[in-house]
Amino acid sequence: MDIKYLGTAAAEGWPAVFCRCDACLKAAKLKGKNIRTRSQMLINKDLLIDFPAESYYRAMVNDIDLSAIKFLLITHSHTDHFYPQELVLRGGCYAHNMTSPKLKIFCNKYVKEDFDNYTKKELEAVVADTIEWHIIEPFDKFEIGNYKITALPAKHTRVENDLLFLIESDGKSILYCNDTGRIYEHVYDYLKENQIVLDMVSFDCTGGPIENGEESGHMGFADNVVVTERLKDSGVVNKDTKYIITHFSHNGRLMHSELEDLANPLGFEVAYDSMTIKIN
Repeated sequence: MDIKYLGTAAAEGWPAVFCRCDACLKAAKLKGKNIRTRSQMLINKDLLIDFPAESYYRAMVNDIDLSAIKFLLITHSHTDHFYPQELVLRGGCYAHNMTSPKLKIFCNKYVKEDFDNYTKKELEAVVADTIEWHIIEPFDKFEIGNYKITALPAKHTRVENDLLFLIESDGKSILYCNDTGRIYEHVYDYLKENQIVLDMVSFDCTGGPIENGEESGHMGFADNVVVTERLKDSGVVNKDTKYIITHFSHNGRLMHSELEDLANPLGFEVAYDSMTIKIN
């Protein structure tokens, strides 16, 4: 699988959209890997995870054909993970000669409800016909294209079925863990019982150096370590598994190089916008 981290920030972006704290001002000055847009991942040019407001911008920066995206997985309804208004432009007079005539979206019912509410004044029937909705719940399995997807429960809002995604393709597997706190015990059980061996784990690391603890809906370094050890104990990772951290909040305050100084010795690679990883 060819994986690209299009965005790696938490909800506010970094520099945060309205913020002038020292961490945001420093990131704005240093630029480079310190500039982070809201979290999003692209796999093999046809599978997208989450759809924040920066999707159009990230497509321009990375030469991505958004009309070629066939499958869109949405973790939950928060606006940094799902910006529905952009989708009213997928077709009709707004989009000619699209590479993929249909976009299949897989999400919980709250995401679809938000889409219906926010787009009812603008959505044209000719555009609606290009989008195919699939409402899913934790532990649902489905096959799309060359992928086998399992939706797993995330520990996040607690008011909707927030989702993690296990993505398997060509004998490789990744576990995508945004947004979530420490993983539920029954998720480890599921992975173990189904004899999953993960080639890559992508971790929420909103807190950075701040430990969030067992009941939080996000993680930091210390929480990532706890989850990694549980994955090892469950036998669902091996010595070659890649551990990537992403979804950083400016409240963690550390620039990219500072994050690397802390994370790399713990076995984690720090994601940045436009970072590419190949899982062979």
